[in-house]
Amino acid sequence: KGLPLMTKSPIRRPRAPLHLAKNTSAGGVLALSLALAPANLAQADEIEGKGPSLASDEDRDQQQAKLAAAEPSLRLSIDGSTVNIDYQQITNVQVNYYEMDLEFLFSTNPFVSSDRGSFSLIQPNKSERIQLADSKRSHSFELPHDYQSRNVLVEVIGGGKKRSLAVYSNELNTVVSERYGILTVRHSADNRPLPTTYIKIYALTESGPQFYKDGYTDLRGKFDYASVSTSDIGDVLKFSILVMNEENGATVLEAPVPQQ
Repeated sequence: KGLPLMTKSPIRRPRAPLHLAKNTSAGGVLALSLALAPANLAQADEIEGKGPSLASDEDRDQQQAKLAAAEPSLRLSIDGSTVNIDYQQITNVQVNYYEMDLEFLFSTNPFVSSDRGSFSLIQPNKSERIQLADSKRSHSFELPHDYQSRNVLVEVIGGGKKRSLAVYSNELNTVVSERYGILTVRHSADNRPLPTTYIKIYALTESGPQFYKDGYTDLRGKFDYASVSTSDIGDVLKFSILVMNEENGATVLEAPVPQQ
């Protein structure tokens, strides 16, 4: 007797959508291609930068993409003396410049790098309006010559959005050892230590900013920003540090509480 014939188990395929399952002829393939064409064309247009178009009223992803593309967006970055603006759906911006007396500003608002709302209460030292091209998504320009050697806050307003960044004119290279709470200050050009650099520390606590300590860097350009004998570091959320050198400028940076 011969062995029984092996029978193949049926292959299960995913079921076609109901509105396509009834048509499996060559014409059905064409109908399927035509049904998908609007969505594919919309995605191709978006890849080419034309902006998303709505393939159908019921296509939720296309609706969300269309809404996102219609919403204004604004991002600001500064590299040296070059200001970079990335934007969408914004035709022009106002750029405000605020000169900063760092030591005075730091003493009144030590966490200025996190909260710049106080600048909205004063007049900028200089303002200018910049037109943005509809065909582009970024624009770059140089800081005014007068502000390339000063500490200045740059504020950009447009499309209902507001962005700002502080620019510090200095030749300082600051390194924070987050684990041990040590700040090192060196010259940015030759990396030599900068002793006798003045350091002022404020701590952010649950009750607000508080003066924490101040002093000068040692011969190695180092300063212990976290250790004090009279305060409980457990109450501190983070530090703000003012670094001032008479010959090489000033800067402000934030530092975390060292790991215990």
